[in-house]
Amino acid sequence: MKSAEVRLYIYHRASQDETVEERHGIVMDGLKGLGGPLGLNQVPIPSIPDFGDGLYAGYSIKPPFYRGLAISGGYNYRGGRVVFKDRAADDESIAYRFKTSNKLVIYKSILHEDFERAISAFRGYRAAIFFDSYESAYCGGYIPSENGETAFDEKGEPVQRNWRYNELRANPEIDVDGRNNIYTLHAAQYWDSELCQRALGYGPDEVVMRLAGKVPKVQRLGDGVYVVLNDDPAMSYDDFLSLNERYKEILGLA
Repeated sequence: MKSAEVRLYIYHRASQDETVEERHGIVMDGLKGLGGPLGLNQVPIPSIPDFGDGLYAGYSIKPPFYRGLAISGGYNYRGGRVVFKDRAADDESIAYRFKTSNKLVIYKSILHEDFERAISAFRGYRAAIFFDSYESAYCGGYIPSENGETAFDEKGEPVQRNWRYNELRANPEIDVDGRNNIYTLHAAQYWDSELCQRALGYGPDEVVMRLAGKVPKVQRLGDGVYVVLNDDPAMSYDDFLSLNERYKEILGLA
């Protein structure tokens, strides 16, 4: 298998009661105190990004000591007629991108040590690792390919053959893979207590009880739970499908 690109995403419920300046200070102070590839203790801290005429302002960071790692994040505009809703579309996030072959950013160490610390520093309510194009293929109902051609049909339109995902997405009361739903299981993920209750119908302690001894790692983190379902940097798409099938049943998501 070729070296896979992975993306770590951490999501925060943005609040209009918290200014962008306040949120930026919390994020940067938290990550500045964090060592390792996901921290910013040896990285110039970016200034507060400018919104210009837009509703989103982003920043990007390339840590000098971790070549091949890219960090990006940003904030939603507060003010005017903008009103945040209880939906993932209004989340703020930070993303880390790197290849599984990167010898400076060790995949297993990230999953077992660094990711959970970054989640706490960012004050995330959910987080996940996106492995190559597996998640997109799973939600679209197609087999991923190296050149990405299987993601599109003969008319050049995105393939959307997953009837269950389409059914959930069509329901306005369901925020698919967002604030009240867990559809996709990932190699590693975090859910806070509120998301567990909304999406699973039970709390983090129950998640630990159901998965203990069955997965590489499951433990309480903050008021939620951090779970590693597969820590193999050579994880195949079949492995990914298998973990979704097996652990969805255990968690009551089947």
